[in-house]
Amino acid sequence: MEQLSDAEIKQRLQQLRNYEKLYPKLRKKHEEEKQKRKELEQHIAEQDQRIEELKLRIEQLETMIFGKKKDDDDDSYLPKPKKKTKKKKKKRKSSSYRRSIPKEEEVTEEQVHSIDTCPDCGEMLQNLKEVVRFEEDIVIPALENLKKVIKHRIETGSCPNCRKQRSSMPIEKQMCSLGKNVRSRIVHCITVLNMTFEKVQTDLRDTFGIEVSDGEIATILVEQASLLQPEYHDINERIRGSPCKHLDETSWNVQKGGEGNWAWVKTASDSCATIFRLGRSRGKGNAEVLHDEPGQPTVTDDYPAYDFLEGDQVLCWAHPKRKFEDLAGSRALSADRREHCQHFYRRFCLLLRAVKKVMAQPYNLEQRTKDAECFHKRIRRLCAPDSNDPKKLATLKTTMRERVNGYLACILLPDIPLTNNKAEQALRPLVIKRKLSFGSKSPKGADAMSILLSVCFTTWWQCKETQTNFYQAYRQIQCKWAS
Repeated sequence: MEQLSDAEIKQRLQQLRNYEKLYPKLRKKHEEEKQKRKELEQHIAEQDQRIEELKLRIEQLETMIFGKKKDDDDDSYLPKPKKKTKKKKKKRKSSSYRRSIPKEEEVTEEQVHSIDTCPDCGEMLQNLKEVVRFEEDIVIPALENLKKVIKHRIETGSCPNCRKQRSSMPIEKQMCSLGKNVRSRIVHCITVLNMTFEKVQTDLRDTFGIEVSDGEIATILVEQASLLQPEYHDINERIRGSPCKHLDETSWNVQKGGEGNWAWVKTASDSCATIFRLGRSRGKGNAEVLHDEPGQPTVTDDYPAYDFLEGDQVLCWAHPKRKFEDLAGSRALSADRREHCQHFYRRFCLLLRAVKKVMAQPYNLEQRTKDAECFHKRIRRLCAPDSNDPKKLATLKTTMRERVNGYLACILLPDIPLTNNKAEQALRPLVIKRKLSFGSKSPKGADAMSILLSVCFTTWWQCKETQTNFYQAYRQIQCKWAS
């Protein structure tokens, strides 16, 4: 082995000292660069996650404003249901394409049209026969002059004993007032038909030849609400007697003060009975007011205000389904993330299909308890955390895993619906009315509208089921509480 010279040894020792001096600095610098790279990667991951969340929000807003595009309705990733044997389509009868023949008791007028001679040559006709045809039409009051004006001659006198002025009937303050039928018409137009004050004025003027002002309409609504208040409480009693109730809320603007800008709805699960509370806050206090039967199960969405209610709370399956479906069809997610969400949504649909199958069977507590235990384990497996989950999906999974008892309550309790669609359907007319009228002007108007909407829609839905007339049913309610 070649021996190093003193100069080479000295040079190498100098290099070694330099390495020993520089190594800690280089190592520290390397660790700093490594930490910065790690922080940068974490920052990029957070930014990507934030961008993904914002894209999902923008997509949701676009759907709310512009609606869902037809191209987005690709459901090829869904589990295909079992093929059902196609039933042979029954051929429609020719009579089904024509109007039905009225019953004999429905005929209000009979006209005879006779002919003796030929209208062309004047020759006497032979073998005369009679052909019957029906014509259905309506009476337009403005054309037929069916407007009714009653001139009341009211006799009055003073009682020497009581020292009071007495009259044969109550005397209105105004010289000319509107009758019961007009008032009923106004209430029906404002509530059921969702007409504005201007439309109501046009309808009464063009159809009946009656002029009415905005102030008169507002006064009539408040007056009718006061008369119908006992019916409002009676409807609430009917809801309390149902197997369960549905609760939901939506926005309702009140221009001048008030408790808040929200509307609440409560409806029975087994009937059309529905009550509204307009111009309220979105706080838990309103949910507690509507929850006036603590032992009655309540079907709701996953809004936290309902968590403070006593008794069994049943959560709606339709809400998570819609959210999972939106994620599965979202264009804001990357291809692999969207495919992951679609795979999860397929499994969720299979779970929901199994739950519906159990719900369709006759209620048996022992069997339902076993089914609930199986579904509990299945939901736990389905909603287990996954590294590929977008943040929104991970949040939804966590929520469903934590609230699993609420989702399975519909299986354990008898006569409980699977969804909260009953309350959402009850809110639809209110949402349409909100878009037309922009809410209420004052808390007093909101309270009056709460009573009118509750009574009128409950009555109207019942009339649709029984195929009866709304005005007759409304008049019966008025007579019922007249005092």
